[in-house]
Amino acid sequence: MVYLYGNHACLAALANPDRVIEEVWCTESMAQKIDSLGLAARKGTRRRHVVDKRALDALVDGPHQGVVVKAQPLQTDPIDILHDTDARIVVVLDQVTDPQNVGSILRLCRVFGVGALVTTHAHSPKETGTMAKIASGALEVIPRCVVSNLAEGIRSLKSFGFWCLGLAEGAPQSICEVDLSGKIALIMGSEGAGMRKLTKDLCDFNAYIPSSPEFSTLNVTMATAVSLYEVFCAEGKPTRQK
Repeated sequence: MVYLYGNHACLAALANPDRVIEEVWCTESMAQKIDSLGLAARKGTRRRHVVDKRALDALVDGPHQGVVVKAQPLQTDPIDILHDTDARIVVVLDQVTDPQNVGSILRLCRVFGVGALVTTHAHSPKETGTMAKIASGALEVIPRCVVSNLAEGIRSLKSFGFWCLGLAEGAPQSICEVDLSGKIALIMGSEGAGMRKLTKDLCDFNAYIPSSPEFSTLNVTMATAVSLYEVFCAEGKPTRQK
């Protein structure tokens, strides 16, 4: 089970037909909001407890914003769902394991219309309340494709028509110089180590984010935001041919 907390995360979970809800705790005002949105009929919300803030404080260690939901974790998807997808962008994470970073990246995926987040079984964090809170509802709507082997996952994306773009310091070109038209799989490595060598070698392109020479360091979330903006703005440009 996972305890979700935060207004956006919990309301999105209650609205998600794929989310199995076990129990809900909320303040009176949040109960009224749940009712007004028509979410009270969801299976599991019948076990709803209207409580005060102190009771919610005891359930979770975080800013609950008046509601906590006990739910079963969401199922992940096989990468094959991307075979015939209309999505133009997917994000691939190479050993990004911090739930807060993954939550932030999921939120960015929602903002920029990303079709899925691809991670691996061995190096992806389990779903947590913190991840859901930071994702601000995006956890419920962005498919998460989990593969056993990232190299095979990248090869699959290529066979589905995606161009694989890796972000790496020391790459031969900036992201501003890359042709970002067509279907793009944006590959982000962990903070510090970055992408593994095999991951980098499998990319069609590797690029860096241009920055001031005085201070060039970005964390993985900020680097993903900048990169997704560049890819998103390339939509509508002529598509390259394989």
